[in-house]
Amino acid sequence: MIAVLWVGMAGLSLLQNVAAESKTGTEKIVKEARETIEATKEYTVQQKEAIERKAHEELAALQRQIAELRGKVAKASESTRMELQKSLNELEKKKDGVKARLEELKNATDAKWHDVQEGMTTALNELKQSYQKLLSHLP
Repeated sequence: MIAVLWVGMAGLSLLQNVAAESKTGTEKIVKEARETIEATKEYTVQQKEAIERKAHEELAALQRQIAELRGKVAKASESTRMELQKSLNELEKKKDGVKARLEELKNATDAKWHDVQEGMTTALNELKQSYQKLLSHLP
């Protein structure tokens, strides 16, 4: 009987040790999962900032180029200038659309950020194409 009681106590002690180790293992897994999530969030924030910075730089460069175009259009003949001015006004509208998209991108939630980023990229590409088209029509 004492032997059975002793075996029972040893088994209980073993179960307590296993439970303690299991709790420690679970805590370690939870801690590692939290660290991984935080690292992923930090990486995502860095990616967002890099994309926003690049888009802002591209927009600034296009704004300078549009300003130069405005000067060239002013020097064109009157008939050409009227046509080019119309295209330049359209280009300005697209530029304003890209500015608005960039602002949306900065303020987008994580859930919407990817969709807004795609829309901003599309708008920026359209602006670049329109700029090139207008540039090709200059005398």
